[in-house]
Amino acid sequence: MTERSEPNELIDPNDAVGVADAFDGPDGVATPSAEVAALEGSRLAHPSWAPGDINLRHADFLAHVGELADGSVDLILADPPYGLGKDYGNDSDKRSGEDFLAWTYGWLEAALPKLAPRGSLYLFCTWQYAPELFVFLKQRLLMVNEIIWDRRVPSMGGSTRRFSSVHDNIGVFAVSKDYYFDLDAVRVPYDAATKKARSRRIFEGSKWLELGYNPKDLWSISRLHRQDPERVDHPTQKPLHIIERMVLASCPPGGLVLDPFMGSGTTAVACALHSRRFVGYEINPHYHAIAHQRLQRLNDHVTHPSDVPHLARAG
Repeated sequence: MTERSEPNELIDPNDAVGVADAFDGPDGVATPSAEVAALEGSRLAHPSWAPGDINLRHADFLAHVGELADGSVDLILADPPYGLGKDYGNDSDKRSGEDFLAWTYGWLEAALPKLAPRGSLYLFCTWQYAPELFVFLKQRLLMVNEIIWDRRVPSMGGSTRRFSSVHDNIGVFAVSKDYYFDLDAVRVPYDAATKKARSRRIFEGSKWLELGYNPKDLWSISRLHRQDPERVDHPTQKPLHIIERMVLASCPPGGLVLDPFMGSGTTAVACALHSRRFVGYEINPHYHAIAHQRLQRLNDHVTHPSDVPHLARAG
């Protein structure tokens, strides 16, 4: 008799392909931080943040949330542990089932009052818990979108009892209908063929063509390859491009972004690159150190671009 898996068994979407692929590597394999900083620093010619604008806290968010004034945060961007048993150097991802949901509801209840009247929340989660979390949040906020991040993972093997899971769910919620959203900052440029096809007289609105189109709610962006120059030593690091899109769209210039689970500091880097203020919390000292190092090296390299040959070539 074939053994049947439980329908609610939690499967890590990052492991669902079943075998190692080009995106997976041994523990500790990561791009040297100097190369990461050079890559990130090549996006601008000078630092766009001032001392105090980027606050990296080595602390538990729930223990220190009282430091933040209610209504002071323009965007909460949260990528918490998914309850899938990932090794973050502590027990933060060892919760499951009702225990995980209760913990998540607890930190959300603490975080939501910090949102400004036009503020928004982006919540990364997995399909196993998205229904419960979205219902919980819809009772408190306006649901704007569910974004599906297709991580473009090659499907090789995996479970024979279900389809391979190769995506993350991202819930987008807002305090009110008057939420801040800058579409022009994140439009996707049309390719040359599309511009040519739509340049006939029958089409109106050249400005619309120049600006590009509204990104869809399916984001097909590859997760970071183990040899990607952006990659650092963190098991669930998100691509900078994804975080930049969220920050640019949903936080005004000079606004404040809160990341309760900062990890390796990708959101902090995005805020530094785009003139947003940032406060993030991370309890793992190793990841906090990586985040601090990324910001410090980014600041050093964009201040002295000649110190990094390929950064200098980037202009």
